[in-house]
Amino acid sequence: MNGKSATSPESNDKTPSSNLTVTVVEDSILMRAHIVACLSAIKGIGAIRQAGDVPSGLQLLETLKPDVLILEIQLPGLTGLQLLKAVRKTDASMVIIVLTHHDQARLRKRCAELGANYFFSKSSEFERVAEVCRDLADGRAQKAGS
Repeated sequence: MNGKSATSPESNDKTPSSNLTVTVVEDSILMRAHIVACLSAIKGIGAIRQAGDVPSGLQLLETLKPDVLILEIQLPGLTGLQLLKAVRKTDASMVIIVLTHHDQARLRKRCAELGANYFFSKSSEFERVAEVCRDLADGRAQKAGS
């Protein structure tokens, strides 16, 4: 089931600012819920915001400036590639994870060219998203403890 355009006000905003913040741009409500559930279990992950399309995602990114963006390539209207390109023009430090069922060599290459840090297949590499976010959160915690 796909949600057209949904943003969620739900987050863990009570967490300290040293926690990692994440925005998920994914048109499937079920996939967004699955990603959020996996990330919510990770110590050091703070606010997790959600959008179902590129315009909603851009709005969240502009107002919240997250540390990590997780995005699908195939979105209604504008594509994840267009969002990736727009984000990289304004933010070189955000970690961008492409998570898609469209696992093709040319797409992996194009996403890398546009500045994606990671590209994972939903069907075979889904757990890697949580691993990357856990490593980022651990790295931030170690840095804060120094």
